[in-house]
Amino acid sequence: MPTTDIFNGGFDTLVAKLATITGLPVTVSSDPRNINPPCVIVEAPAFQMPTNSIAQMDFTVKVLTIGPGDRKALAKLLELADLIRAANIGLTGGRPTVTTIGAGEYASYDLTVSTKVAP
Repeated sequence: MPTTDIFNGGFDTLVAKLATITGLPVTVSSDPRNINPPCVIVEAPAFQMPTNSIAQMDFTVKVLTIGPGDRKALAKLLELADLIRAANIGLTGGRPTVTTIGAGEYASYDLTVSTKVAP
C-alpha cells in the first residue's frame, strides 16, 4: 500500500532503491525475522527538520553475511557495501559490527544512508 506521508514515503523509497541494485544478491527487508543472509535490513530512520516541509532522513542499513567474520565474510560485506555506494543513493559512511538476531550472530556492516524528503 503506497504511503503519502514523507517519513513512510522516504523509508519505502530507500527500500525500493535497494531492491533494484543490479548485482546485489540480497533480500531487502525491514523485518529482521525475515533475514536470509547475505541480506540488507533497513532500520528505523533518524530525522531532522530544517523546515516544516523538508526532512533530512538518516538510515542505518545493516548489511549481513553468514560466516565467522573471517576475511571471506569481510570481502562479501565490502562487496555488498560497494554495490550500495555505486548506486549513488546517499551512502555517507559505514562501520563493521556483529549483529545478533535471535540466537544467531552475523558479521555485518552498519551503513549510513542520508536522504532529503519532502511532500
